Amino acid sequence: MRSNLLILAAAALLAACASSGPTGNDVLTGSIGPGTARLVIYRVSDMGIALQPEYVVDGKPVASAQPNGFVVCDLSPGRHEVVVDNFPISFTPFSTGSERMAVNLRAGGTTYLSAAPQMGIYTPGKITLTEVAESKGRADTATMHRLDGACAKA
Repeated sequence: MRSNLLILAAAALLAACASSGPTGNDVLTGSIGPGTARLVIYRVSDMGIALQPEYVVDGKPVASAQPNGFVVCDLSPGRHEVVVDNFPISFTPFSTGSERMAVNLRAGGTTYLSAAPQMGIYTPGKITLTEVAESKGRADTATMHRLDGACAKA
């Protein structure tokens, strides 16, 4: 009985992963409109699969941090704030990224942010952001699926 419950819980968590929709190769190869900049936030790791906080861009929730998925935001060029709405008391002393960052988007350019789980000691972990080179971001998202969200209009 207990093992059946664990299997059902694992299946429910895996169903929350991004597994449908267009891939990065389908979505991220087109040109960006004039006077527009593109922001792509993605998560590669399945570690901490239950951690799926919201990505927030300029104060607006845009999508959840689902493993193997990305969100695309076509925005005006300039400075934008990106936040991961983590559990408020998460404590991860060995974190390698930031939960909040400002990005300066260039007109006609694409900025990639990689989201990675950082596991906590006594509390749930958190998802952190790191800006990566466009070549790495494009390669990482090539086979990932786009997440439905408030920003997924690319």
